[in-house]
Amino acid sequence: MRFGSLVICAASVPLLGAAPEPVRLRPSTPWVLDYAENSCRLSRAFGDDQNHTVLLFESTAPGEMSVVAVGKPLATFLTAVPAKFVPAQAKPFTGSPQRTTDREPGVLWSRVTLLPDALLERLEKSTAQSDARPGVRPPPIDLRERDGERAARQALASSSNAFEIDVRRGRPVILETGPLGEAIKMFDQCDRDSLRDWGVDPDVEDKIVKPVWVSDPSRWFSATDYPADMVNRLKESEVRVRLLVDAAGRVTKCTSLSHFDEPEFNRIVCDKFIKRARFEPAELADGTKVPSYYINRVIFRIAH
Repeated sequence: MRFGSLVICAASVPLLGAAPEPVRLRPSTPWVLDYAENSCRLSRAFGDDQNHTVLLFESTAPGEMSVVAVGKPLATFLTAVPAKFVPAQAKPFTGSPQRTTDREPGVLWSRVTLLPDALLERLEKSTAQSDARPGVRPPPIDLRERDGERAARQALASSSNAFEIDVRRGRPVILETGPLGEAIKMFDQCDRDSLRDWGVDPDVEDKIVKPVWVSDPSRWFSATDYPADMVNRLKESEVRVRLLVDAAGRVTKCTSLSHFDEPEFNRIVCDKFIKRARFEPAELADGTKVPSYYINRVIFRIAH
């Protein structure tokens, strides 16, 4: 398993937001690709001064993408916000309402997969089967199937021309992106270029049939890792983390990223992973163990 999620909870009181009328927004800037220090970012602004909204695609590693939208039209009472790329996707994926450090409303969709519904459903079933046997390492990847998924991803991007955000059921905010094919192609190339910057060979990555794996990463965290000061201030966060793992399964570097909250969450997550984590390293088809990476997210959530 290369991707995972951990949830750390603490108890407190509920918070409420507000919901404006939904709107349809046209682009106000071109796409901007940023080779950021810790990630690749593809962003575009929509609307005018009154309803200015920014859409951001961000990736901390190839195949791992989150989507963030920030703007006043996204204020909502919902606890889970559906969204989809239209017209290519019929099945929405859900994100969580957030507030930026400037208190502007936004939504975060973690680990978004740009794939057709039928293929995504097949992958979800495969993941569920692996999750049902947490102590057993998943079977080797079929590299031809993997290449087919990449082609399907590009095809879906090319056929999508809007991002629909259902901040109020049945009355969505629609960001008119235009065809996404060329933008996603540049975004994916940024991912491959970034691998080299991290010290990972993308050509070797293409040959890995057994990604970095661990049976139960949740054992490395507990509720006591939730910073007491953050609980008292009702602060929550979702921290994505990328670990570089050597051929012996040791963590050699940790990079964390949180969109919406204090860096203290990021510091804690990396500190705990470096001190506590040990993995089964990545392998090639002939059994050779090679350096690679592992992605996870740690969710600091207050139980309402």
